Amino acid sequence: MPSENAESVKSHHIISQLEGPLKAFTSLHLQENGFWLMTVKIFYEGEPTGMISFNLQGYTESEAEDIARNLKTNAMLMREIDEFLWGESD
Repeated sequence: MPSENAESVKSHHIISQLEGPLKAFTSLHLQENGFWLMTVKIFYEGEPTGMISFNLQGYTESEAEDIARNLKTNAMLMREIDEFLWGESD
């Protein structure tokens, strides 16, 4: 019989094309506090460029996975990624 601890370890990994040569490797990990930690590793022309993470508080597993799968259509997250990569824009 699997332990509760083994069952509670959940994660998802998704590769997405963002814009042009920009790609993201997104990982979702369920934290002990019930939040989803979404880590986005960013690649430009195949080279690692950086990593940014987001706490997804109050989302179900399917909602968090949907956010991760549709990263490039989420204006708020893409703005955060753009600011992380290129700095704040006016």
